Amino acid sequence: MAGLNEYVGNIHIHTTYSDGSGSVAVVATEARAAGLDFAIITDHGTLAGKYEEGYHEGVLILVGMEINEKCNHYLALNLREEVLNCDARPQKVIDEVRKRGGIGFLAHPMETGSPLYEQGTVYPWTDWEVSGFNGIEIWNLLSQWRDGITSLWRAFYLSFCNPHRALTGPYPELLARWDKLLEESPVVGIGGSDAHAIKVKLGPLKFALMDYRLSFRCINTHILTEDPFTGEDLHDAQQVYDCLSGGRCFVAYDYFMSSRGFRFSASDDGHQVQMGESVSWSPRLLLLAETPFPAWVRLIRNGQLYRTGTGCSHTFAALVPGVYRLEAYHHHRKSLRPWIFSNPIYVTD
Repeated sequence: MAGLNEYVGNIHIHTTYSDGSGSVAVVATEARAAGLDFAIITDHGTLAGKYEEGYHEGVLILVGMEINEKCNHYLALNLREEVLNCDARPQKVIDEVRKRGGIGFLAHPMETGSPLYEQGTVYPWTDWEVSGFNGIEIWNLLSQWRDGITSLWRAFYLSFCNPHRALTGPYPELLARWDKLLEESPVVGIGGSDAHAIKVKLGPLKFALMDYRLSFRCINTHILTEDPFTGEDLHDAQQVYDCLSGGRCFVAYDYFMSSRGFRFSASDDGHQVQMGESVSWSPRLLLLAETPFPAWVRLIRNGQLYRTGTGCSHTFAALVPGVYRLEAYHHHRKSLRPWIFSNPIYVTD
């Protein structure tokens, strides 16, 4: 576990280049205030902000795009050219992104909608026969917050009193879908804020719902690199893309308790592998997990609960082949809050 460099980023951000309320400069300022190392902008249907990529106020700003309109939204990163929408044929979009050297993730694939927002309109992923995508957004901040607005009272409460109440963790149905996909091939899980900083005007009052700074402090994706960031744009961007495409990352809700320092690895007589990697089974194989604060952890194997533990350090022995991922929950106000969701380690025969 030693020797890895951890960087915290927020993925899936909209600016004034599409339907967000802030410029790239505003995003960078708010990202710095939230303590982020990198932020990835994915405006709808455009790479217009590409020329503003690079370090701003010490934060690495990267620009991808969100493709498609009514359904099958796809987050495409590391692109130089825009890819056209094709809602009805998402495989065509995935293939085009790969052809152009990009990587891609299924965005907010499961939503329930709100009767108070566009009459319950949702933007789900509908074609689960596709292939060639790198990963899936397992937890989307804006979607789940909006899904929680089921009445005018809930709208007021979640907007002005306690937005975190709506953010109850990745939907179990989506985690089950992810686990099913993992049975066939590696699929990376990321978290997204879908930050728009929606501007609202009520009489003389003007404010933003789920503003950038709040969004950047909640659902983040942490990457673990072998080489440290150097401050050189292209080098550090490639580090981010390599970790995201390879699964050397984890999703965390950082608002109440920072997850910096979390690690999940496999060890066999000193040989270690990290999240996103495979290791051959042996009777000596151990799965190791560390959380920066005490937590209740759930070790998931092939989509089923396999072991649990409490504390900061966890060692799991007597393993069998399978796909393993870890979930961690921390105590908050006399209950357990979803905190960390690792990417898998693949233990093969």
